[in-house]
Amino acid sequence: MTAAVDRLLQPTHLNVNLLGFAYNVRKHPRFSWWDHSNRTGSVQTDFEVVVSRRLHELANKDYLFDSKWIASNQNSAVLIPELSQFLESGRLYYWQVRIKDNFGRISDFSQPNKFICVPDNLVEKNHGIWSNGLKQDDHELPHIGNVVFMRSPKFTLSKLDIDTAILTAFSRGNEPVLTQGFDLYVNGESVGVGSARPQANYEGSDKTAIYYNSYDVTELLDDENVIGVLATGQSARKAFWGQLEVYLNSGEKKTVIVSDEDWKALDGSNAFGDYGVRMRSLYFGMVSENVDMNYYPQNWSALDYNDHAWSKAQYNPDELVGEAETLYPYRSENSCRIVKDEQTKSMTKLGPQHYVIDLGKEIIGSLRVRIHSTKAQRIDVAMGEQLEDNGQVRHHLACGPDYLESWTLVAGNNDFETLQMKNFRYIEITGFVGNLSQDDFKGWAIAQPFDEDEGSFHSDNVLLNREYELSKYTIEATNQDVYVDSQARERKPYEGDLLVNGNTSYVLSSHYSLARHSIDYLLDDPTWPEDYKLFNVEMAWQDYLYTNDKELLENRYDVLKKKFKRGQDGVDNFDEKVGLVTNDGLIDWPIRERDGFVEGKYNTPFNAIYYGVYQIMSHISAVTGHLEDRTFYADRAATIKKQMIHYLYDSEQGVYYDSLDENLKVNQHAAHHSSAYALCYGMYEDQKMADKLSRFVANDGKFIGSVYFIYFMLKGLIDTGHSEDALRLLTNPDNRKDQKTFAAILDNLKATIAPEAWSNYYKPNLTMSHPWGATPGLTIVQGIMGIVPLKPGFDLFRLRIQPGQLKRVEVTTPSSKGIIQAKFIAEKQQNKISVNVPMNSKIQIELPKGSQLIEVNDGEEDIQPGLENSHVVLPSGNYVIAYK
Repeated sequence: MTAAVDRLLQPTHLNVNLLGFAYNVRKHPRFSWWDHSNRTGSVQTDFEVVVSRRLHELANKDYLFDSKWIASNQNSAVLIPELSQFLESGRLYYWQVRIKDNFGRISDFSQPNKFICVPDNLVEKNHGIWSNGLKQDDHELPHIGNVVFMRSPKFTLSKLDIDTAILTAFSRGNEPVLTQGFDLYVNGESVGVGSARPQANYEGSDKTAIYYNSYDVTELLDDENVIGVLATGQSARKAFWGQLEVYLNSGEKKTVIVSDEDWKALDGSNAFGDYGVRMRSLYFGMVSENVDMNYYPQNWSALDYNDHAWSKAQYNPDELVGEAETLYPYRSENSCRIVKDEQTKSMTKLGPQHYVIDLGKEIIGSLRVRIHSTKAQRIDVAMGEQLEDNGQVRHHLACGPDYLESWTLVAGNNDFETLQMKNFRYIEITGFVGNLSQDDFKGWAIAQPFDEDEGSFHSDNVLLNREYELSKYTIEATNQDVYVDSQARERKPYEGDLLVNGNTSYVLSSHYSLARHSIDYLLDDPTWPEDYKLFNVEMAWQDYLYTNDKELLENRYDVLKKKFKRGQDGVDNFDEKVGLVTNDGLIDWPIRERDGFVEGKYNTPFNAIYYGVYQIMSHISAVTGHLEDRTFYADRAATIKKQMIHYLYDSEQGVYYDSLDENLKVNQHAAHHSSAYALCYGMYEDQKMADKLSRFVANDGKFIGSVYFIYFMLKGLIDTGHSEDALRLLTNPDNRKDQKTFAAILDNLKATIAPEAWSNYYKPNLTMSHPWGATPGLTIVQGIMGIVPLKPGFDLFRLRIQPGQLKRVEVTTPSSKGIIQAKFIAEKQQNKISVNVPMNSKIQIELPKGSQLIEVNDGEEDIQPGLENSHVVLPSGNYVIAYK
């Protein structure tokens, strides 16, 4: 056997501002990368970053900037102040990094990564293009103009001269909550979906941020090219703006094409049967998609399509960006179109010319259709998240929209994609004559890129494994331009959803940018529940812990402080005389799920959240250098805890009462929510008190409240060492209809994305795509496995496995230092934990109380265990820990 080469591997996973391709860089990019070593205890001691304008210059070591060796062990959110003087707006740059470690080894340079500095004036002409309809077959056709196909003139390029090609686009006139205005193509290949929704009161200003998206289309270009756009808009302001720029090998930057009146446009009213009828929820209305293939331009985005009959595009005279608006680059990953073709897809024939197709999983997006029809015919198409009892599709969704359409097919091939964002798993086809195949329909999903390999979980409990997969697919399917409650009904960001969605995303994907963008978005556009504002502070702290970047905390510190002032007109609602805060939060939703909670002037759940988040704000104050605030917030937290226990804790029953009236009379009702929030946020004096609260919160193994509220139940139980109770709740096998179990969600409700409620019984207008129900994913990783950062950027992270009745558990989860893998196996004589610690990180292993450490790596490691042999800190490397 050949001995393994002892070397330092090149860094990977390069990001700038948390993005794989950052086009939002101003003067101070923040660099991140993963380090890799095959030697235990390897730590980065120095790094060198080099920057060039072009790839060939980087390869030839013709550097614009060379940091030389910088002594630092940091590999996330790295700032290099000297670099700023070399960066120019609108310019493209490549960078690489190499490192040294504490063993004196030097890595190779990483593979190159590129970024773009934000241009000063992106929009040269402050208007965009659209269609005004046209004549076909000498007949005037209706043209409402809410959907439009557009094509650029064909243009030629010398690919050998091009280093990088960037297509930038945004659109106006769509309802903000529709989340997208266009699908973008180059030479028939889908590029992405845009543009990200506007952000009102951007960073506390009186301006609305209008976001543009930029796409690297270098690999899609050929000698001759065309850009295609399928766009939708529903106001007089509707317009599309796009621009292709190339960065030449010579160093020159060149604008190749900008959307103008030389582009061709085809009004899509007839292709999509848009005559003013909307697919509606209470919050938005989408253009109908009654596809008529007599007018749908098949293969319209391909280079060789003949657009001679199309009209010239027309300028919209309205301003693209108004005086109260500012154009900004989007701050997260671009959403893509993804073809979804699950192995579990199936088709059922309900009768002659009557079919139901199960896509296998719910998708958020549209359809890619490839039907061959032997004749011209019209068919009815229904889509939905659920089936009726008779096996037909419930096309009028419980939450509002009615996905019922009529398609007109032509004889021959009918190849098309629909545009609107719908939530559906099932498709019902009625009236089709001929041979229909399930392969004629594929999901055309809208989502951010998602690496399936970064997060995984397996245990000896099949139900728990399924719950993890439910959570994982929930995040994969629902990550678009910002975290929202559900794309089926409101499509609105909420801080409570952010709490679950963000933490679940952290444990599944290293793409942290969407969480940060969503946090920042909600700082400026908060929602109505009072407690939700505090969750935004909590998640801003999580962003810092996971990324090691305190920019958000520093830039938005004053806004974070204001979140605590929940009194009328923004005054401080802390009552100095009583030592508690007034006002109340959501508690749970719907109201019937609140376990009879009795509201007063001083409410236990609200004060519990305040207690926990005041503590978090004291940490934020310390990190940002506001030391007086640190003391202030810590004192507030301590006062609330003392007074809550004094007024509202019943030590005999081990419960918190719900509230105090203005006269300090206790409302002696103990909803589970009161004790659960208190347990979750640590409002107990000692372990004995925590144990009492836990017995009540565990509720004899039965969930209480909504599928959202269980986040607080489970976190409180696991944080206080009661994982057996948490696992008992999660692995309850009762899958009967309307049971509050994940077994019922999976087997009876047949959810593939987390639902808004346990079933339609508990919330008749539920959605089947609501990430606030994805708590099992975060509970498994942060709770049962206990993997959380103890220091920012995972400089130190914890592993505290609480397996309960599980005998075998294995997890993979990303971090800002790299991939973490951990495994637990219970054996007769001892238990074993296997773990890999990424380079540049340390792990704090916390064994169960009363455990005894036996050995690490078969005794090869000289370990100095902590108190009672239950606390071990280890450097990077691979370990097997035996204990009993």
